[in-house]
Amino acid sequence: MILNISDESTQSTASSIARNAQIAQRFIDATELAMMSDSTILKQSLSLKSVISTTSSFSRRFQEAQSRPDLQDIHQIGMGLQGVVFEQVGKEFVFNKEKPGNESRPSNLRHEYKIHLDISVAFERYRRMTETEVIVSKPMDFMQTEQQSSFWDEVFPKIPPDYRTRGDIMKMQRILPLPKIVRRALIAPLYGRERYLETPETKGLLDNPQNKHCLTRIYLGKANGPYHPEVPLRNFPLYLDTMKKIGIETTRLATAMGKSYATLHWGSGVNGDDVEFVFGTFALETGEDQLHLQRRAIGIFLLDFGQCELVDLSEDPQTVYQAFKGAMVMGDNQSFIPHFSNDPEPFAAFKKGYIEAGNVILLDKGLNDIFSVENFMQQYEEYAEDFLC
Repeated sequence: MILNISDESTQSTASSIARNAQIAQRFIDATELAMMSDSTILKQSLSLKSVISTTSSFSRRFQEAQSRPDLQDIHQIGMGLQGVVFEQVGKEFVFNKEKPGNESRPSNLRHEYKIHLDISVAFERYRRMTETEVIVSKPMDFMQTEQQSSFWDEVFPKIPPDYRTRGDIMKMQRILPLPKIVRRALIAPLYGRERYLETPETKGLLDNPQNKHCLTRIYLGKANGPYHPEVPLRNFPLYLDTMKKIGIETTRLATAMGKSYATLHWGSGVNGDDVEFVFGTFALETGEDQLHLQRRAIGIFLLDFGQCELVDLSEDPQTVYQAFKGAMVMGDNQSFIPHFSNDPEPFAAFKKGYIEAGNVILLDKGLNDIFSVENFMQQYEEYAEDFLC
């Protein structure tokens, strides 16, 4: 079976995000950023108002490959519990190839696709109503192994040899990486420096193909943690104390996360188990409805839905509350959710965002007389205090 969303719908969502991003944005040229200190680069760049103009090799390769199939190489850009993620140069989608044997598990790729689809629909419906700033990339289609011969005929000659076996595939919109100037600034903490220095070590990190697909995890729930030079920049950790020191708007980020959890819970009926929030980029539109890859807007993206479960909102409220708060204190969720007592200011912003968005969604669904997001958040704080302290 092939489950899909039309390309027109996918492009429409990308265009809508790109258009909205041009409101009250701050355009920054990469050459100007290069004159700044690393912490200033990160403060200026990792803001939801920033658009970075760059002449990066990524942009050039993408644009050249769009009209030249011979340049549409396939590279691995990620790996998760369910599968391996690949880009095809010049394409606006990535595809996740399921790991052998994973298809028999409850949390298989087909399960993730269906959850991802529900979440995407909810975020599309409530984005403006709740004024959420978090983006969910569009799931495009799911293809079972036996129904993708033409896809594999094209892919097999280009995919890395270790992955030349057929498997279930999920296609989704691509989250574009952070520009090179930002990756350079991120390297400084690895060596305890304020200013990027050209050394064999730093040059090796930047030239490593794995590090060109850089997204940063937004750890509002972790004050500090290790930085390992040997770990790829693909999922670089940004800890709360580092963000505060740099001057990144953590209150705004916390509010956005709170609205996202409310949309997950009450908009899509999903528990949000083990999801991630990252900084990435997306291309702005040109006047011809084409994406301008040399103008990349910074965005917060919500991803990784493989461990999520649906929650039936027709159940008793206490059963629903338990399903949601139980997931919030488990796994990596606490790396992203601000700690209610250790960091009261960002948690207050998270709580405010959750309650505001939750009330809007419950009212829209006619569930506001059944559930209380204020009551739920109070229960979450008490539950987290018992569970985490």
